[in-house]
Amino acid sequence: AYQFDTLPEAVDGVEDLKPGDLIFISGIYYDTKRVPKPHNMTHVEIYFPCQWGEGGGSRRTIGSRHKFGCVQVHQDYQFESKTYHHMVYHYRRIDTWLEGTCKSFCSEHRWVNG
Repeated sequence: AYQFDTLPEAVDGVEDLKPGDLIFISGIYYDTKRVPKPHNMTHVEIYFPCQWGEGGGSRRTIGSRHKFGCVQVHQDYQFESKTYHHMVYHYRRIDTWLEGTCKSFCSEHRWVNG
């Protein structure tokens, strides 16, 4: 959730992302004993579209989706989770980080540096 709060530049959809931008997913945990994270954030993946001639499409991402899995390339950023539901996708540009700024822009959550 902290990463989400440090990236204020939202775009409307995956077609507006550049390689390396992030796709955050918020959702509600099926397990009601789990404490929700700020903004109900549950997952994030790196947008990694195919290069010209590679095939596959422009919905590809890199991320680790499974509890005991590893980082993989996924052909589509949309998926069905077994851990959470009511998934909402949030598309964020990383330009703020590339310009050297990494601070929270969220007025709702106070983050304390460790």
